[in-house]
Amino acid sequence: ICFFFKYGNVIADTDLIMTFNISMHRSWWMENGPGCRVTPVTPPPSWAPEDHRYISIAGCLLEYQYVEVAHSSLQIILALAGFIYACYVVKLISEEEDS
Repeated sequence: ICFFFKYGNVIADTDLIMTFNISMHRSWWMENGPGCRVTPVTPPPSWAPEDHRYISIAGCLLEYQYVEVAHSSLQIILALAGFIYACYVVKLISEEEDS
């Protein structure tokens, strides 16, 4: 979330930072976001790797950064709810053993 909202010293100037510069792949949501139309560019430029496709993306209802933030937020909320529920279950089990 901090990455996309440029909070603190985290800056999203490049798309490759999400992959830790290991590959040329970008965010899955960039191509598969709501309403996005992916058009292959032919012929691909000479600098494009052979095992990668060169595409143009248009018509997205939301920019992929906002979808990534919503996705990350949902994961944080679910993880927090799971942690709280796990603590509650541990408390119930501990009380059962004490009685």
